[in-house]
Amino acid sequence: MTPQGEAIWAGLEFRTPMVLRNIEPLSEDHLDWIPGEGRKSIRWQLWHIAEVEDNWIRTCLLSAPPRYPFGAALGESTARPDKPSLLQYFHEVRSLSRQRLEAMDEPDFARGVSDPDFGTLNARQLWAGVVTSFAWHGGQIAMTAKMLPGSPVSVWTFTAWDAGNRGTA
Repeated sequence: MTPQGEAIWAGLEFRTPMVLRNIEPLSEDHLDWIPGEGRKSIRWQLWHIAEVEDNWIRTCLLSAPPRYPFGAALGESTARPDKPSLLQYFHEVRSLSRQRLEAMDEPDFARGVSDPDFGTLNARQLWAGVVTSFAWHGGQIAMTAKMLPGSPVSVWTFTAWDAGNRGTA
């Protein structure tokens, strides 16, 4: 993997243990809890993370059609995939992201792409959008998990040891 690919990969993986540990003790009902009007459930956040990570790269960088493993896009679907299915989707997409980054050479990151919302940008910026989207929504998962009535998630779930050892393998 190139240095740019490694930096992007590190950005994707840095908060992954925290996000997964916040989700691990949650029940299906916990995943559906909404912390207030205009907010999103943890189920929605996790689905959104995987769908954006996969389809933003798929459509803008690879010029491939979007993929919807639960039948339709999150905003159009009436599906309610269970926790194991959502986690499987997340891990599958994260594996695809690693493969995609490994396949890129340094000049590929400067390649221009077009996005309907952000206009013209380069592949590096597109990947930066994926990384920041994951960080944004991963943080919302952590906050929502800790706000759950009777939350099984401790505020001390994430430790410095984990941060210091991510991305070294």
